[in-house]
Amino acid sequence: MKIQGRRITIAGSAAANSDEAQLQYAHDLVRELVLRLSTEGALFGVGIGKEPYLADDKAKPSIIFDWNVLETLGAELKKDAYKATSAQGKLISLVTTDKTSLQIPAHRQALWNELLKLNCVHIRSTESGWASGALRRQMQAELGDVLIAVSGGEGVEHLAKEFALQGKPVIPVNLQLGSSGGDGTGGSAKLYSQMKAHPERFARFEDLSAAGSLLASMDACQGTAKILDVVEGIISLLKGFKPPRAFFVRLLNASVPDFNDVEAYFKNVVVPLVTEYGYEPVQMGKAKSEHAWMEVEIFEMLYNAATVVVDLTGLRHNCFTEMGYAFGRARKVIVTAKHGTVIPFDTGTYEAVMWNPANSAADNIAQLKDYWQRNISRPPLVVPKSIL
Repeated sequence: MKIQGRRITIAGSAAANSDEAQLQYAHDLVRELVLRLSTEGALFGVGIGKEPYLADDKAKPSIIFDWNVLETLGAELKKDAYKATSAQGKLISLVTTDKTSLQIPAHRQALWNELLKLNCVHIRSTESGWASGALRRQMQAELGDVLIAVSGGEGVEHLAKEFALQGKPVIPVNLQLGSSGGDGTGGSAKLYSQMKAHPERFARFEDLSAAGSLLASMDACQGTAKILDVVEGIISLLKGFKPPRAFFVRLLNASVPDFNDVEAYFKNVVVPLVTEYGYEPVQMGKAKSEHAWMEVEIFEMLYNAATVVVDLTGLRHNCFTEMGYAFGRARKVIVTAKHGTVIPFDTGTYEAVMWNPANSAADNIAQLKDYWQRNISRPPLVVPKSIL
């Protein structure tokens, strides 16, 4: 997997009475990991809010890692080491609630203000009155591409489940420091043991037979392994994953007059661009089938796709059905159509790329890139409503 452009969510916590040396190890690991991922062009997902400390002593390390990530990124941004935004969105994404502004510690307010000023933060807010951790984690999973879990408890375990349900890789670090909530069944250390036994449940590997050695190379050994070795092991593991999928919904009937133009547009414009952005292009009829029924294959691909490119040229009923499913799954949806296509009202209100077959491939790629950057981080069409 190409790390550039992938949004890595780093989440975890430790118990308020955990071992201080091991907790400091975890913080140093997170900091080095953020720096290393950044050199590969990664983007980040992170939480924001309170910052509790070990033994409730501000002179000791925090028992969460969110502000560590933000502080590290903020320092590098001020040195112009990173770009505030990219084709896949802003450097940092996070989920806020009505309570977030009140929870930011006073000594972190300057950092938060600086990050906002640098225009590097994409914020998705819950509906007013909705502040549950479960909802925030579900939204975090929608925004992220990969989860890296560090210790933690029930929250980390739930977040890992949300990422897995969306077909997104989960990387658990072998550290057991407990959790800030004193809950869970073992956090990232337990998940690491499960991943060693069933790596295919946690990620799609280019070579599944290499999973064991890749996992061994990133084993933190409960804080006794060299931090830089663990970091490089995580990087190698990420690069051993298959790319996230970009599923194509488009006209496939070769007897329809527009077919040749659509075929040329995807071959010369869409495929090169999604490949450049680190996705695996997938379309029915050109991908290996794993199911007896094409309908099952299509909707499973849509269910697990990181991005869905929908071309409405020809106004095919199946394309509208599949687009609706992608929107309902809160996938990242890119909508295109050949110039002159009259898109029906309900769908026409959503911006689409109206490409022209008379234009050069380079011009059509530039047009699609511009649309992609403006629309790839759009929120879902529908968000939950509060009854309060």
